[in-house]
Amino acid sequence: MQDLVGIVRNETEMREALERIGKFKSRAEKAAVTGNREYNPGWHTALDLKNLLTVSDAITRAALERKESRGAQFREDYPGKDDAFGKVNTIVSKADNGSMQIRLEALAEMPDYLKQVIEENR
Repeated sequence: MQDLVGIVRNETEMREALERIGKFKSRAEKAAVTGNREYNPGWHTALDLKNLLTVSDAITRAALERKESRGAQFREDYPGKDDAFGKVNTIVSKADNGSMQIRLEALAEMPDYLKQVIEENR
């Protein structure tokens, strides 16, 4: 994730990350740990592995969906802001079949007092 979906992102690298995540998911199905949890750092990693891969998949897909740069989301291939993305949250959920579902959900209207603060600080 640091190499391909880090601070500076682009579509080519994120697509490569999705391929790698898919391969890691296949390998994770066979992952196991021996011994017990005491003094065994691999124990919790093995338990967390599927969740880490699910989160990595969701982050990458959400980043691909947002074709803009805003805040911590910086895309080399889309360096500017897109006002449309400033009005929505990108929601990623895992379907029963394991696939990731992405939807854009409109943000609530910003209260006037917050709009004023933003305008004053531009």
